[in-house]
Amino acid sequence: MGEEREKLVSMYQELNEKDTDIKKWNKALIPKAILLFPPISFTLTFLQINKDKSLIDLFIFLAIGGLLVFGGIFLNYLLSKGN
Repeated sequence: MGEEREKLVSMYQELNEKDTDIKKWNKALIPKAILLFPPISFTLTFLQINKDKSLIDLFIFLAIGGLLVFGGIFLNYLLSKGN
């Protein structure tokens, strides 16, 4: 029991000594904004241009496009698997 406690204490001390660089969510707001800008602008322009469409139509459009892309990736995988 004493050995296990010593191991745990030594592991705890090692973890505290290491310089863990944990970023908070607000430290990287610019990269997050850069990543979120294209989908947000696409959604807004899609809904602005297609006033008769709804968000469900947008999700269906994106889902079909995603299925086509993943289908192409899957076919590429199947064709390159034989080589």
